[in-house]
Amino acid sequence: MSLRHMLLRVPVLVLLLGAVVCAQAPTDTTPKFVWQGDVDETAVLRIRGDHLDVQSPKGEGVRHQRYRFFHLPPDSRQQVRLEILEGRGTVRIARQPTADNDYTIEIDIEDLQQGRAHYSIALYWDSPADEMQEGAKKWRDRGWQGDDVINVKESTGKLTWRGHVDSDAMVECQASACLSQSTKGMPVGHERVRFEKPLPQQEVAVSLAGDDANGNIRVVQQPLRANNYTVRVQITDGCGNRKECSFTLTWREMAGAAEEKQAAQRGLFWSGTVSGAARVTVRDSSTLSGTVAGGSLANEQTVFDRPLPHRAGLSPAIRKVQGRGSVVIVEPPSDQNGFSLIFEVHDPGPGADSYEVEVAW
Repeated sequence: MSLRHMLLRVPVLVLLLGAVVCAQAPTDTTPKFVWQGDVDETAVLRIRGDHLDVQSPKGEGVRHQRYRFFHLPPDSRQQVRLEILEGRGTVRIARQPTADNDYTIEIDIEDLQQGRAHYSIALYWDSPADEMQEGAKKWRDRGWQGDDVINVKESTGKLTWRGHVDSDAMVECQASACLSQSTKGMPVGHERVRFEKPLPQQEVAVSLAGDDANGNIRVVQQPLRANNYTVRVQITDGCGNRKECSFTLTWREMAGAAEEKQAAQRGLFWSGTVSGAARVTVRDSSTLSGTVAGGSLANEQTVFDRPLPHRAGLSPAIRKVQGRGSVVIVEPPSDQNGFSLIFEVHDPGPGADSYEVEVAW
């Protein structure tokens, strides 16, 4: 398996007041609070309990902001850690939570360049196990909030598919129907599907729930506008020689989210020599690549026109410039996958072929 990173991070100046605060990615990979917004000149975020107050001493105010608490902020003195996910200006922790300020966290953002800029930050703090258990009884995650989320109603969906697969098959599900096609071996038999609710006509992150037959069942394409909101599930080797196969797909659907849609522009140019299948994960200005099902990948290069934003609601598009096979987006950025974009290159063989791919967002 080949592995390559290209880091062309946008430099962001971080100033720390008072105690030393780590602005690199903390060892704990799960943030306790995430905030996103478009800042003009300045913004001040004050966090106390599960309440957020945002002010703009200069400029025309913050727009398109949304935030989420994954756990209650500390009510004891400790060092809150800051991770800057996106932004071009100065971001700093101005105040740490103490008894003197009623355990308030204050974040200052200063953007000196012309026009608005998008900022995305994450905060981390230590929550002892006993405090987490106690807090869980009194407080729950209320999901995304803010002026960029209007009348948010989050609902979950699920479908369960069963069928007899002799060897390899592809199952495509859209709205309230699934169709299967055998790609190797006998046709799929005894096919049946049960929807708890139809797949929505919007871009959602679909996950494979439960048993994945040791990797023989996997989601290879997410529902996107470009594929008319169709999800594709690949089954190989009779789902691990079981023949009688089954899988469950789940998703979370957001109603009423006010996302500002913009025309997609090229974000990166990727090239490589592929046999079989290769998967590329994009985050920020870096890529993580590997092969799928025994394929090979060589001569890989990635050139970024701009970083991938840390936000959901993007409408990414992929275009094959060169290559005999197919390219497809497997997962769009979402809060479930750390705002990563994942695409795959499938080469039919024999041998390997050279590919050039453009991805826009």
